Amino acid sequence: MSFQYNFFKANLLSFLSKTASISSISIASIDLGVGNSVLAQTSFQFDATYNITATSNELDKGVSKVLLTGSSENAPFGLTQISGVTYSLGDLLTGNFQANTDPTVFGLLDAPMGEITFFGSGDNKLIGSDEITGTINLETLIATSTGIFTITRGEGQFIGANGVLSFNEVDQLSLDPNIPLTGVATVSGTFEIQSVPEPHPSITLIGLGVIGSMLLFPKK
Repeated sequence: MSFQYNFFKANLLSFLSKTASISSISIASIDLGVGNSVLAQTSFQFDATYNITATSNELDKGVSKVLLTGSSENAPFGLTQISGVTYSLGDLLTGNFQANTDPTVFGLLDAPMGEITFFGSGDNKLIGSDEITGTINLETLIATSTGIFTITRGEGQFIGANGVLSFNEVDQLSLDPNIPLTGVATVSGTFEIQSVPEPHPSITLIGLGVIGSMLLFPKK
């Protein structure tokens, strides 16, 4: 009786040891598969026209800090509003100017970084920087410019957004500093978001099936 008990106990321990090892390998394989999930990337097309209003405040070295706002009736994803801070520097002799959300481009090392935000009534936002070059007709005071908005992040469904939106803008200036600049900007381009897909249920089911099979048919 003692011999049969010891023989049964030894085989049971061997069986449990093998199945435990098999289970660990199977579970590790499942975890490895989930851990190696490939990022899913989705692209979005963006085309909109914004009516822009901007006011400026001159700082050092002839550089102006520009506060801008805008609204659109055709912006996608509900991003019908735009607002931000950028910096500009113009040449009064040629009418050429440039603007950038990074004040260090113009030698302003202590000024806060500017930013451009596309938003709407919901939580969705696209946030980034701008880089602009343009010319002012000194007779008509009409400014034309081109540039890019570099999207660096987003909020709402656009968390992790990045991309580049190009734009063309035509503005009407005034010699009266109390009258804000008004214009129309046409914006177009694409941006992307990346996300990690959820592990497929079949991965878990396959793993459990393998474990179950090994338990039913242990190797000696």
